[in-house]
Amino acid sequence: MSIRISSTARLIRRKIRHSSSSSFSSSSKQSNFFQWYSEKLETHPILTKAITSGVISGSADLICQAISYQKRAAENEEEEELTFDLARTGRFTLMGSAFVAPIVHNWYGLLGSRIPGKSISVVLKRLFCDQILFAPLFIPSFMTALFTLEGQDMNSILPVLKRDVPDVVVSNWTLWIPAMFVNFAYIPLQWQVLYSNCVGLVWNIYVSWKTQEESKSN
Repeated sequence: MSIRISSTARLIRRKIRHSSSSSFSSSSKQSNFFQWYSEKLETHPILTKAITSGVISGSADLICQAISYQKRAAENEEEEELTFDLARTGRFTLMGSAFVAPIVHNWYGLLGSRIPGKSISVVLKRLFCDQILFAPLFIPSFMTALFTLEGQDMNSILPVLKRDVPDVVVSNWTLWIPAMFVNFAYIPLQWQVLYSNCVGLVWNIYVSWKTQEESKSN
């Protein structure tokens, strides 16, 4: 009996050591990744943020398309094959990389230099500038650029902007005011674009759905 107990104890200890080693290895890999990513943010900030933003924007559009497919499948009795509009996804990826990332990178840098600090008054000032001054200009600019990539002209784009931008801005405030409060209060400057991209995964799904609904109606 003592031999069996001793053998069992040794087996348990080996499993614990293996589990601890695996957990440490996983934690080490995560630490190495964040260290590597942090170094890239220091050495190639705009390129790193552009790639990250492009990947997240493209992923958000693919998720949006999958959700739309599930909704159509639930409404229709006939089975429909899931196909992705890769050109559309490419446009969102391009917008994330070439439009969103460099603009937001420079905007956050400007806010950090002009309104430095982490006090509550500083955070509220940045939040006011970001959501009351910047967002109402950035959103229609983004939509205009995206519609232009789709081949639309200003005669068809302007009525859509006049009709939908106010609703989109209000929806933006619902998500982004609390999100950006956290961003400005707690997130280091070099990580703020990544944080925004992560929150933006949800936002971009909404924007993808909204802009594509408008494209179909036109």
